[in-house]
Amino acid sequence: MSDKDSIEAIASLATRAFREQRYRDAASGYEQCAALSPESPVFHFNLGTAREKLGELTGAIDAYLTAYRLNPKDARLALFAGATLEAAGRRVDAATLFSLGDDIDPAVRRAKDRPDFDPEVRRRSAIADRVMREHFTQLHTDAVAEFGRRGSANLSRVAGAIWTQTHDGPVQFRTPGQQPSLFYMPDLPAREFTPREGLRWAAEIESHTVAIRDEYLAAVGAGTQLSPYVAAETRSPVWRELRGKLDWSSLHLYRMAEETPLAKLFPKTLAAVKAADIVRIEGRPMELFFSRLKPGTHIPPHHGIANNRITVHLPLIVPGDCSIRVGNAMHHWREGEIVAFDDSFEHEAWNRSPADRVVLIFEAHHPDLSREEREAIQYAIEVRGRWLKKRSVPS
Repeated sequence: MSDKDSIEAIASLATRAFREQRYRDAASGYEQCAALSPESPVFHFNLGTAREKLGELTGAIDAYLTAYRLNPKDARLALFAGATLEAAGRRVDAATLFSLGDDIDPAVRRAKDRPDFDPEVRRRSAIADRVMREHFTQLHTDAVAEFGRRGSANLSRVAGAIWTQTHDGPVQFRTPGQQPSLFYMPDLPAREFTPREGLRWAAEIESHTVAIRDEYLAAVGAGTQLSPYVAAETRSPVWRELRGKLDWSSLHLYRMAEETPLAKLFPKTLAAVKAADIVRIEGRPMELFFSRLKPGTHIPPHHGIANNRITVHLPLIVPGDCSIRVGNAMHHWREGEIVAFDDSFEHEAWNRSPADRVVLIFEAHHPDLSREEREAIQYAIEVRGRWLKKRSVPS
């Protein structure tokens, strides 16, 4: 009998034992299979399930984690390992595994709502959702409290902020049409558009319109390529018509607070925006890019991710019939005239002209936030970001 045949025979007997609830025999069989084929994640996973049935959580965790290390793209392995870690009282490690799995497949948390899924997967998915919500909510609470100990500012609005996707409690939006997908401050005044007169730096930025436009045209004329704003792999049906297309495209100088190689082509633009109250992460602009909307393009209604900041457009090329709706308010872009709006309101945009529309976009702080509140928000975001960056498979 070949090694393959021997492994298959042992695995068959182990599976039969598992079905007959002879978990000790099943564990013994799967352990033999894992020893004979150590690179096969399925045997380690099966060993984990048998050990878990026996109440041997430490052994089950070891087996599940071995399977996950062998196949880190399988979110189900993270789901099973995380649930067992939680049962063993290792809540932070469980949150780590669940969040790693959630990065791979959102079904880690959403499977609980799918009646067509296996009941055991749904049960563990419910655990994953609860553990992640509790962990990230506590992470925010602790970060704001730690920052607050540095001074005497009132940070109650920041402490009451909600990370909408991982909040440990009900999420209710107070203003009709406003629904940030990531971060929400319920006590922050809500308005669709911020009057440019209230932005002390607006006129300074506007004075550099021609120089910024010239840099953009020079870069594009020299062959710099724009990229689809909506990535081809984007899943949301909202973006079905724009996925992977250049109808709405961008040229990023900063993305997710990371400088792109293209930034060096725009020294005048970078110098000009220093006057603005830009949202920064660890000193770098969170986002700064040129947005091009081709003729006949419609950006469908959608919501932004946060209401603690405003989106700023400096219109560079506006051929004519181009407009944006934010909530119930409409605005028509005018070249060289800044427009700032809260993109956590439902918004959409059109280019009904025969030529490209181009605007420079960046994020600025909500003008009603105090300096201390801005710094506390930034600190909480950085704490969350550092935790995510430091994640690794537990030992």
